Amino acid sequence: MQLIAILLVLVGAVITPFYFHALWRFRGVLLAERPDLVDRRGALSFFYTGMPRVADPNVSMLVIRTAFGPVPQQLSSPEAVRYARRIRLSLLIAVPAYLVAFTILLAGAP
Repeated sequence: MQLIAILLVLVGAVITPFYFHALWRFRGVLLAERPDLVDRRGALSFFYTGMPRVADPNVSMLVIRTAFGPVPQQLSSPEAVRYARRIRLSLLIAVPAYLVAFTILLAGAP
């Protein structure tokens, strides 16, 4: 079971950089075409001053919510649909892989 958990962590670790790349690029496309969707600040956004805006959880959740919605098909950039698809696929594969691996490792802990 430990081997399965390690393989699942590796799958998640391989997918994570592709997710962050797609998140960063999709946010750029959204800023160029629909800045009203991703240019919001939350109440605690001052904690993220000096960091890239996508590091703010409020902004990244807005980008993810937009990627799962109908907005990518409405944008004129063909990359928008591709990056939104990468975000969806990455989250649908990596999150369960990490959760199952964590559960296996937690169940096998003494």
